[in-house]
Amino acid sequence: MLEGGVSSLQECLSKSNIKLVKDDNFNDILGNITEDKVLEQIDTMYLFHKSLLNCNESASKLIPNKIGKTVEKYKMRIKNLKRDLKTFKARNSLNQFENMVIQSSDSYLNRAEKCIDIINHCNYIGLVKRSMRRFEICLGNTYFDNLRKSNEIEIKNLKKCAYNMLEMDGVYLINRLKRNGSHIDLEKIINYFCKVEGFDNNSNNFIKALVSYPHVYMKCCERYRLSKKQWDINEYVMSLNRAVEQDGDSILSNDYLL
Repeated sequence: MLEGGVSSLQECLSKSNIKLVKDDNFNDILGNITEDKVLEQIDTMYLFHKSLLNCNESASKLIPNKIGKTVEKYKMRIKNLKRDLKTFKARNSLNQFENMVIQSSDSYLNRAEKCIDIINHCNYIGLVKRSMRRFEICLGNTYFDNLRKSNEIEIKNLKKCAYNMLEMDGVYLINRLKRNGSHIDLEKIINYFCKVEGFDNNSNNFIKALVSYPHVYMKCCERYRLSKKQWDINEYVMSLNRAVEQDGDSILSNDYLL
């Protein structure tokens, strides 16, 4: 679907001196990502967002609409894991992966549900309406291997481009930093992102909640339930251990007030 809208997007981007380039040198920075470089990347993301906000809304009708889909997917994964737990507990015999899920799932389910509760209390519908009203378009992949600024802004591909809340581009960047083991102060990054984009505390809390949601753990459990991978039990166990490490700690305080 996106291919038909790429030419219209490129026209909008070119007017703002943003180029779509084919270059294998995007990975050069990946081994030396500092806090300053992340803040600069947020500035670059803002310029990208701003250029597309000036784009005629009718120019990109073939771009997919992903507004709200991540939150709904996260809600569904909570329901599915609860159902899976009932199934596991009803069995007489469990494998190692199922035992691990039973032992660890309470804390992850509580964490996931808290994140959704916070989203529901941060004017989520208002954020969605703002995104729809402004025809906000996200790049989808805002990491350093796809977006950079030298003399001008350069983008490697637009494959994940979609109508979505601009907050989601911030979530993507921060989640990639987490998965790559970055020790950068994520709250500082979120605060700066919201300041640059002109977003209020509702957006700040929304991003913190999505970043704190145990996405990798819940996805691993879903993958097991759907048998998406032709893995043996040991591979699922290793995947769950990696998920625990990659999800890290929640950045929501224990006394967070709804």
